[in-house]
Amino acid sequence: MQHLIWRRARLNRTHKILRPRFDVIPQHGKNQWSGVFYNIVSKAAIVGTLLGVDGSYDNRLQVMSAELHLPSPVLLTRECYFGRYSKQLSHNTWGVVDVSLEKFLPSPTTNFRKKPSGCLIKLMPNGHSKVTWVEHVEVEDNQVDHYFQSLFTSTLAFGASRWINSLIRYGEWLQTLFVTPLVADEGVFIAQMGKTSLLQLADRMMKTFCGNVSSTADNPWTQMAHSPYVRIMVKNNMGEAGKPPGTSVVFTTSVWLDVSRTRLFNFLRHGNSRTKWDLLSRRHNIREFASMLKGENPGNRVSLMSAHNSQGKLVICFLQESYTDSTGSYIVYAPLDESAVAALIHGANPDKVMILPSGFSILPERLHGDEDRNSRSLLTIAFHIVESTTNEPYLAPESIETIYKVISDTVYSITNSVLYHNHRNNWMDDSNF
Repeated sequence: MQHLIWRRARLNRTHKILRPRFDVIPQHGKNQWSGVFYNIVSKAAIVGTLLGVDGSYDNRLQVMSAELHLPSPVLLTRECYFGRYSKQLSHNTWGVVDVSLEKFLPSPTTNFRKKPSGCLIKLMPNGHSKVTWVEHVEVEDNQVDHYFQSLFTSTLAFGASRWINSLIRYGEWLQTLFVTPLVADEGVFIAQMGKTSLLQLADRMMKTFCGNVSSTADNPWTQMAHSPYVRIMVKNNMGEAGKPPGTSVVFTTSVWLDVSRTRLFNFLRHGNSRTKWDLLSRRHNIREFASMLKGENPGNRVSLMSAHNSQGKLVICFLQESYTDSTGSYIVYAPLDESAVAALIHGANPDKVMILPSGFSILPERLHGDEDRNSRSLLTIAFHIVESTTNEPYLAPESIETIYKVISDTVYSITNSVLYHNHRNNWMDDSNF
């Protein structure tokens, strides 16, 4: 008989969010729900509707399935069937409740149980919504690698904070889309059409990255012989809009670093520090020439960066989005040529721009004490590159060796920078990046 270790996590959180309507808080509809909570939900499906009518959330009961993930392919996903009931409790208050249905439907796995969880949404007179979120889950973690146990013994992995932080990020994205100006060099304002195109492309970039670093069964990961924590995935992009045709490769690894999430996030997102970890940028001058802030944190931004060689010639541009909250941080980027940037700034359709996003996710070892010098962060590095213009799912031995060298050299460079800044204790001085 296998011995199962179950851990119970229960956490509630209340926050005010600048979106007044219930239907923009995406509790119903698999595409809207997984599209907003893309950093948590790998995939979702509506199995059936038991109560309610189309077009109304009030008194509606649905059966859903979902797969939940953390942003690393070495961390197992969790799946369950659950019932979702929504009810209008008063003229300005809604309630949504989820609960697992393992007693009625066979669950895809036995490692996750969703006890009564959900949220209360109260519309405020000032146009905000007051959201109280409760997550109560039981998680079996005996299959979790000891290297990552601390993420599951806290409320980080499955607590309410990840859900409500994602909802806040969604609200900030909507506000940025309609309100925040895009400022380029010399104080030049880019028109609304250009701003919308760049934001929509950045949103697709983030969603693609989070999907790529999930351990979902839809991602055919292969463990590299060189290291148990390095994974490779070969993808066939033929016929996929927004991706270069042919075969591409995603390769990734996760490593603990003795630095807080905030310090590591600021280091990796900053243009001045890029030459310290990016092998292709070491002889280039990296500069942010346009940016949009998302919310109040100056690190939460969509940026356009340029790389110039020593003669001042433009080599490549990058679209980068960086975002951080108490439960995790992301720095995601994709290279763009000069013509693509010019087209986007003038409002070109972002769905036709081909990108393969790479970047980082950072998870804190614990939710509290983020600036504690003794805190650690789990850094996941993921690169997505074109392998060939054919659709053959094959990697030559020399390609595998190159992949391992790139990711090991990147880990080495970042680790050395962390050790240097820890020793000098100069993390807060941006000029040293």
